Amino acid sequence: MALHEVTPNRRGVRSRELVLDAAERVMAAHGFEAATLARVVEEAGIPMSSVYHYFGSKDGILLAVMERGADRFFADLPDLTGRAGRPAQHLARVVSAVIGTLERHPDFLRLLIVFAAQPPAAGQGEIQAVVRRIREHALDLLRAQIAAAFGDDPRNPVTDQLARFALAAVDGAFVATQA
Repeated sequence: MALHEVTPNRRGVRSRELVLDAAERVMAAHGFEAATLARVVEEAGIPMSSVYHYFGSKDGILLAVMERGADRFFADLPDLTGRAGRPAQHLARVVSAVIGTLERHPDFLRLLIVFAAQPPAAGQGEIQAVVRRIREHALDLLRAQIAAAFGDDPRNPVTDQLARFALAAVDGAFVATQA
């Protein structure tokens, strides 16, 4: 299964975004299984035919929600290349930036964490691949920031361990704020 390669016109772009917004809200609030196409269509206020035209299926919607969510999340992170001040100051800036981004994208992050912990059976492994790619990108960014803070190589095994710990801390902090 692959995302449909349909290039929408301006009205189609709006319809597509309405579906993705509705699907993200419904899936984050009620889970993937409870997010029926009928519920998403009702929430989006568009015809069912638009869903099939742009996404092909509920699995296609989920893939598109995750891809768009990742794009938005990572684009929203500020560029923190180069160390700013002492290591603690740099890492404080990183933490502050991540917290702000987490607060602006709670639905996407809720889906990401749920799917990381318990992937849906849908999508023939594509959902798991998207989740792995998103989390690996997050680890790459964390490795780079830790390496910048301490003037180290991002490929250093200790830097990798710290990045993995930081990602687990981010996951835990997000779960705690949502509980």
